[in-house]
Amino acid sequence: MTELSNELFQTFNKVIHHYRHYYGMQFSSDHRSFSQIRILKRLNIENGQMQGALAESLDIRPSSLTECLHKLESKHYINRRPDHHDRRITHVFITAAGRAVLKEALDGRNEFTETLFGSLTPDEQQALNELLNKLEDTLADTQHFDFMAEFTKRLAQTKL
Repeated sequence: MTELSNELFQTFNKVIHHYRHYYGMQFSSDHRSFSQIRILKRLNIENGQMQGALAESLDIRPSSLTECLHKLESKHYINRRPDHHDRRITHVFITAAGRAVLKEALDGRNEFTETLFGSLTPDEQQALNELLNKLEDTLADTQHFDFMAEFTKRLAQTKL
């Protein structure tokens, strides 16, 4: 099974590489990043979030978020306003220009995914989705599966 697992892993990495390359091209030409689009998506759902809560909900370091927000603000996709009651708190708002960019990005993503998964039948898409969810559950279930401990143990067993 190790040979097949390695082949699966290599194929998976190739798919991820191509995904990042082709999907990422959509953003790089307009000097946007995945992080910036994630921020705009989150703000579109819950506009006016406190900057700290936004960093937490996106699992981004506050310093990285501040850098992304600065870039988004310079393009007029967001604006930041201090809280009326506590000037130490900053709220972040998506602008109409930000919503337009987000719509464009989501439309591009939809076109990309239709092209990517269009080579699979609906049944194959469903099966792939179930398998990927199973892998995601395995990686997310750190309570029952310490991936790094298991990896280290298996690596030690394979050394000559």
